Amino acid sequence: MGLLVKDTKYAGGSPLDARRCLPLNGYKPNLEARIMVQKWSAQKLQTALMGPGRLFASVDTAALEAISKCIRLMSVPSGRLILQQGESSTGVFFMLSGTAVGQLAAESGRQVLFTEIGVGDHFGELAALDGSERSITISATSDCEVGVLPQADFLAAIKQHPQIGIGLAIKLAKQLRAMNERVFSLVVHDVETRVGQRVMQLAQQQEQLVEGGTISDAPTHEVMAGFIGSNREAVSRTIARLNKAGVIQTNRKQIIIEDLGRLLNIATP
Repeated sequence: MGLLVKDTKYAGGSPLDARRCLPLNGYKPNLEARIMVQKWSAQKLQTALMGPGRLFASVDTAALEAISKCIRLMSVPSGRLILQQGESSTGVFFMLSGTAVGQLAAESGRQVLFTEIGVGDHFGELAALDGSERSITISATSDCEVGVLPQADFLAAIKQHPQIGIGLAIKLAKQLRAMNERVFSLVVHDVETRVGQRVMQLAQQQEQLVEGGTISDAPTHEVMAGFIGSNREAVSRTIARLNKAGVIQTNRKQIIIEDLGRLLNIATP
């Protein structure tokens, strides 16, 4: 575990647990460099919070200015924890720069990839809403700048601006639908089918679901295995078979669709 810095405060007055901003394995960084992010201007912060599709997109400028004053900015190095499953913190996090991944740990300790987080996303709202322990572990996959809104300020914003609550409900509904689809896939389909479906999803996201389409920045076998509820060895064997069969071709961080028809047949048994 890292260090707990008790005297760091949110702008809203709640204590900030800076432990999770620090590297693990006994490394002791310069605390100021790890905890204190470069100062963002108020305008830059507000722009980051109210972009299209973001939680505060529907609030007016005056309300956003009041909310942004309650947000604490933190710097999280790549690979470090932002929050941990089972901890009792209740703030809501906003990804201002960088990327992160959320993982849910089974009782066996096995990590099952749950979600990918990018700029403009927010997370941690479940604990803020019901006060329960964190249900997921989230770690930075690149150097991140994160805004944290204390629970009291988050709930006050929802009460004062009901449109925020509506947007939050829509987001949670989408997450529930996605979870239902994933659970269905885990129960019904074998590893090859799930790999094929994931390749198709990645291709669609990049508008590359065509013959010869190239998926760039493709996930590692371990990350893909976590996402589809398998293990790295099974995914590696499946990818190797699809390569050998001429369905796909994999290069470093790339997946090229060689035979779209056969990929569709694999993904839709």
